[in-house]
Amino acid sequence: MKASLSPMYGKASGTEFVKIAEIVRLLSEQAIDFSIPNKELIGDDAAVIDFQALKLNLFASDMMVENIHFRTSYFKEADIGYKSMATNVSDMAAMGGYPVYATISLAAPRYFDIMAFYKGVRDACKEYGFHVAGGDLSSSDLIVVSVAMIGSCFGDPVLRSTAMAGDMIFVTGPLGGSAQGLKLLTEQPGATGPLVERHLRPRARIREAQAISKAKATALIDISDGLIADLNHICENSGVGAELAEIPAATGASTEAAMYGGEDYELVFTHPDPAVVESAFSSLGLRKPDLIGSIRSHKGITLNGTPVEIRGYQHIL
Repeated sequence: MKASLSPMYGKASGTEFVKIAEIVRLLSEQAIDFSIPNKELIGDDAAVIDFQALKLNLFASDMMVENIHFRTSYFKEADIGYKSMATNVSDMAAMGGYPVYATISLAAPRYFDIMAFYKGVRDACKEYGFHVAGGDLSSSDLIVVSVAMIGSCFGDPVLRSTAMAGDMIFVTGPLGGSAQGLKLLTEQPGATGPLVERHLRPRARIREAQAISKAKATALIDISDGLIADLNHICENSGVGAELAEIPAATGASTEAAMYGGEDYELVFTHPDPAVVESAFSSLGLRKPDLIGSIRSHKGITLNGTPVEIRGYQHIL
């Protein structure tokens, strides 16, 4: 955890260096496997990691910016901390892999409760079994979180560019819960329940990624921008199209939310043999994924023969 030059205060008392020490103590509660070969994580100017011994071959980075990705009217600091990590963990899953280390750079106003944020980070570390190797702190008028994560594949990396005509399309769970949860939060401040939880604390599908890797899926992506938008990434990168037969919606979510809502972080993948997929998921004690359609040679996406609009969440630059 490297110190920044600008002051960072927040609700916990003390200087930045005191705060960093508090964060280090908090993160010492991570479920660390001390058999992992590393010499030093937080404490020097850079973490010392044995990349070769850990077979690290995945790298991802992502940002969360206040009023773009979340609003403090309904996101508590711990939820921001958890979600900033879970979205990056999902990027590991989207390659057929799992997280090992992360760094976090946080800039926030002085009123921001840094320790509550890091409690959310710690929750994610424990749930997904990775370790914070360092980061940075600084002051800002808005909350900005930037996370970099490194990890490893369960087998070969599963790309979005290798789907083939004739493959079946699967999704690991019902969709639209996060978007419907966001709608509830904006219309009913203080709303609670499963849909709200899916938005505030989405679950990355690491075990499902292991099953997908075991089955040797042909293509894979996580659903961050919406089913249609992300499936279209597979189609465009693979030079194919898709015919959908059904859209599994979460209880209480609309079909519109399931198709276009985003931030569900379920996995959508392709494979030629449903029996092999079901066997791989069953062997890990997982519910079988939903078979929702098939890959075809001509481009575009249809639902029961009708072309669908290609859209989803767009990052405005």
